[in-house]
Amino acid sequence: MARLDKHGSVYVVRSEGPLRAESIGPIGEMIGSKLTGGVPAIVVDFSDTPLIDSRGLEWLLGLSDECCRRGGCLRLCNVGELCDDLLRITGVGAHIETFPDLTTALGSFA
Repeated sequence: MARLDKHGSVYVVRSEGPLRAESIGPIGEMIGSKLTGGVPAIVVDFSDTPLIDSRGLEWLLGLSDECCRRGGCLRLCNVGELCDDLLRITGVGAHIETFPDLTTALGSFA
């Protein structure tokens, strides 16, 4: 399950549980329906995401690429130690900016 909130012009995605193959489809549909125009600004909040699998990593890279192509960007926040290690080891973290908390991530769009 995931939740999508809007803070000004920034969409915040909060995945509840691991970010893996079976959760990507519904989250992708939720985000896709909101990003039909304009410059995308998205934060994925990992507060309730203890783990991410290879499909989740691919999805993050794809979403980041799509945001960049449209002149926007994707940010991550509240990434736990295990997810941070996975992002670093796989190199995905080098492509997506990560912030310690939601407030800082939202402020980065100002």
